[in-house]
Amino acid sequence: MVPEHKQKTIAVIDDEEVMLNLLTEKLSRAGYAVKTARDGIEGYTLITSEQPDLVLLDMTLPRMSGFTILENLNKEKILPDLPVVIISNSGQPIELERVVNLGVRDYVVKVNFHPDEIVKKVNYILGSSATQTPKATEQSVTKVLIVEDDTFLVEMLATKLSRMHIQPFHSLDAEHALSLLQREQIDAILLDVRLPGTDGITFLTQLKATEMFCHIPVIIVSNLSQEEEIKQGRAAGAAAYMVKAHVTPDEIVAKLQEILKQ
Repeated sequence: MVPEHKQKTIAVIDDEEVMLNLLTEKLSRAGYAVKTARDGIEGYTLITSEQPDLVLLDMTLPRMSGFTILENLNKEKILPDLPVVIISNSGQPIELERVVNLGVRDYVVKVNFHPDEIVKKVNYILGSSATQTPKATEQSVTKVLIVEDDTFLVEMLATKLSRMHIQPFHSLDAEHALSLLQREQIDAILLDVRLPGTDGITFLTQLKATEMFCHIPVIIVSNLSQEEEIKQGRAAGAAAYMVKAHVTPDEIVAKLQEILKQ
């Protein structure tokens, strides 16, 4: 008998044997079929031949870098439809910006790495189950978009949201945020004001003027704390305005939960 749902396949591409074995063990126990590669060329071939459901990709690889793999996948129109999660030793903003622009779904810095968190990210991206299709469960997963270029804050918020069964998405700028909104059903947005390119207030104003996105609640989380700046954010349509220096990540998440319940 043919099973109702096909087992999902994860490609893990990393040249660190300990990392490779750890992820393979964790993902296999979670019910996924795991394919591995230890260098860039082998990894690229694995992706194109096996057509996995999701890729975990290191950026520093022998023979072909993770960036080159992403660029090739982007040229072949495999990205952004193929979910790719980067696991890297670097968390520099310029590197994050490059991979986000190529259509990467998420980014984990190895210094903050925990294998259970990776499994949770994989579950959320693929629909919360190793054997269910995303369409079967996509409505049950709350999705929050974090538009922020402070990678440390993003990592903290994403970790807290994941632990609460909320799927975090991340954009460094308004342009990429818009592309994410067009392909994902986002339930709420955490938005910085100071962003590369289009600023947060302009982006928020555009969202509220667009029928497709105007219903999404937006919480501004910014370093700008002048009364006039806060008024400007609320006038643009923010559901709340939180000053970074005055709140903790837990308080940001609590406010988010409060607004999502409304």
